[in-house]
Amino acid sequence: MDVEGKSAIIHTLCGMIFGTLSNYVYNLGLGIFSGIVTMIFLTAGLLIVGHITALILGKDSLDQKQWLGCGVTPYFFTAIVFWILAYNGVFSRIW
Repeated sequence: MDVEGKSAIIHTLCGMIFGTLSNYVYNLGLGIFSGIVTMIFLTAGLLIVGHITALILGKDSLDQKQWLGCGVTPYFFTAIVFWILAYNGVFSRIW
């Protein structure tokens, strides 16, 4: 598997984790700032996952354009979907 595929898989899996955790950040009771703080949390999670991916795959393996294409898009899409699922209580019905 190529480096872009491995990066996309790592970002997607971590997007699932951070998307589920973002529901707890959203429900902290911050009022109108809940969505803003949650998006900051997801962005910080993206930076953490990006650095972890760089350590796993090698710092020189992906350039900025490749990372934006194969890491950011799957991360945010998956994180937002899992945030919506957690907000609507889908996971509480399963567990």
